[in-house]
Amino acid sequence: MRRFILSIDGGGIRGVIPAVFLAKLKKELEKNGVDKPYHRVFDIIAGTSTGGLITLALTVPMYRKTDGNLYDEKGGVAAEKLPDLYRIFGNRVFPGNRNKVRKLVRQIFTSKYSSAPFKAVLVEIFKSHTVKEALTNVLITAFDMKNMQPVFIKKRPAHAGGEEDADFYMVDAALSTAAVPTYFPPVHVYKEEGGYCLIDGGIFCINPALSAFIEARKIFPDCNEYVILSLGTGNRKEEYRTEKMANWGFFNWIAPWLGVPLINAVGEGQKISTNHMLKKLPQVTLFRFDVELDRNKGGIDDGSTENIEYLFKKGMEMWDKNLSEINKFVRLITAGKNKPAK
Repeated sequence: MRRFILSIDGGGIRGVIPAVFLAKLKKELEKNGVDKPYHRVFDIIAGTSTGGLITLALTVPMYRKTDGNLYDEKGGVAAEKLPDLYRIFGNRVFPGNRNKVRKLVRQIFTSKYSSAPFKAVLVEIFKSHTVKEALTNVLITAFDMKNMQPVFIKKRPAHAGGEEDADFYMVDAALSTAAVPTYFPPVHVYKEEGGYCLIDGGIFCINPALSAFIEARKIFPDCNEYVILSLGTGNRKEEYRTEKMANWGFFNWIAPWLGVPLINAVGEGQKISTNHMLKKLPQVTLFRFDVELDRNKGGIDDGSTENIEYLFKKGMEMWDKNLSEINKFVRLITAGKNKPAK
């Protein structure tokens, strides 16, 4: 038996790239006779940060007939509407380069942005729905600073431990997984067991594909092939030279104007190691797609019209440069298109 996993990396506003890819993939699947929303195509959907936001959007139990045109008739935000979400985020959460210097100074002493505008948009999208109401199995990463522990926010069946999982509001889950240190404040989620102080899951797991695979094995232990579609949000390469780094101190390693080198290094290393391990596992068929970003472009919090349009083009580039592998993936999906709906 074959099971399908969708995994989406973190990357702030660069979530435009996988959003564009998923919108294109939906049309391609429809052309090949698979007219299903993604929560019926994939057996588990996983995401970190902006990937967690897309995960929740695709699985929120809201419907076009009752809740507006943003959603699919069969539930979840419609795939073709995913890129539009990022235009909203650009306008209301990351307003481009306005007041750039003032925000940079603010970021030295506190979070660069207030979470209030972000939360207002999330409430409009998710209302009061919880993660356990998601339309398929989900996994979203965060990190609890109170207990210094990774937190996996999940929706999964009882036989895989689902009854033991804490149930988060989707708004809280989205805020938590995207609470990048220095950009957004931590999210305090109060539960009976004492509460959490959550920050971005990218601190330990910017590419959640391996975690999603492990979870899929718990949910579907009899499966003999796990097909993983893993989507990146663009590789923004920074040049760090030894002669310049030799005298770096604390502020240099976490400086936003240098691309937050410490977090950048941890994230890139985790992405590469995850892909390497998955490719070595005999039960896994991995489709990994990403795209190179130009130097000094594609900032994670640059919601300007120019940057969003640039990222749209990069999403199309990621699609166009991988057509052969995409066709292989589509064939695997279409081979199982007649399986019963979950």
